[in-house]
Amino acid sequence: MLQLAGIEDVYTQSRGNTSTMGNFIKATYAAITQTYAYLTPDLWQRLDYPVQPYEEFSSHLTLTAKKFAA
Repeated sequence: MLQLAGIEDVYTQSRGNTSTMGNFIKATYAAITQTYAYLTPDLWQRLDYPVQPYEEFSSHLTLTAKKFAA
């Protein structure tokens, strides 16, 4: 069932009676559906951060640093 879902690498653990395949498949399906609550990096929103003052005024900072170094 995990292969059909496209999951290639997984760690599973079961407790209790696992002889009933139907219950195990239902539990696996419920676990897979709950994983959609987590956002993977490819689903993250793109955030545009404001320009930091050091980046904005870097040319001015290099000029003043050269004046004081000389």
